[in-house]
Amino acid sequence: MLLNFQTYESKPYHDWIVLFHGLGGNHTIFHKQIEAFKQDYNLLCVDFPGHGDSPSFDCRDYLSLTAGKVIELMDHLRIERAHFVGVSLGTIVMQEVSLKHSHRIQSMVLAGAASRWLKWGEMLGKLTLSRPVRALLPYMVPYSIFAFLLLPRKNHRKSRAIFIREAFKLGKDDYHKWGFVARDAYKTYQRLRQKPNCIPKLYVSGSEDHMFLKGIRRHVKKEELADLEIINNCGHVCNIEQPDTFNKKATAFLKQIGRIEKKQNADAM
Repeated sequence: MLLNFQTYESKPYHDWIVLFHGLGGNHTIFHKQIEAFKQDYNLLCVDFPGHGDSPSFDCRDYLSLTAGKVIELMDHLRIERAHFVGVSLGTIVMQEVSLKHSHRIQSMVLAGAASRWLKWGEMLGKLTLSRPVRALLPYMVPYSIFAFLLLPRKNHRKSRAIFIREAFKLGKDDYHKWGFVARDAYKTYQRLRQKPNCIPKLYVSGSEDHMFLKGIRRHVKKEELADLEIINNCGHVCNIEQPDTFNKKATAFLKQIGRIEKKQNADAM
């Protein structure tokens, strides 16, 4: 069964971009990116399992499942290679795809990349996903608390509201499955250090992304072909909070990768 998707096809010879949303969202959160990208790229927007119009799956390992489903979808659409752009939870899925199918990825833009939580966030995550709390509390209670802790400032209000509104559509079982993926994001980064790849990556984070920015700074220093761009006065979901700035940074990076690939192809002829 395929994941739900939406394509925007510009020209057959244009590169493809695959877009991955965050926890509780769906592909429509990228409407500002779609407008910016679709003139120069073909776009594939994906809904993760349990999100948007994608089905749920009877599987505990949603991370591996989703990575495989994305490749299945690319095969179905005959997309050999693509750039990947994702936000928050979507960046974890992107990293999983890069570990297993690096040859299918031209480059990656990771907005609000989620790696290791701060200690108190990690402990809170473990608590809210524990069996007793899961049995007692409606799943939206800890989710809403996390949304305010992750996006606490006045200028985060819009992205926080979208974050919470869309999650109401998710459902309890899928929320918990994805909650474990988000909680254990650091394990994916541990595997990246053990099995590095040579994919060009641009990490874009808000200066106010207090939960993840510190860990991403450390990681980028150790990862080959990776750069980090910081958007000032911006929180975790930077593609929503400051879309114009994010789009400029992302498109400049993607065009640079395109020029490098064209030169390499020309030199090889």
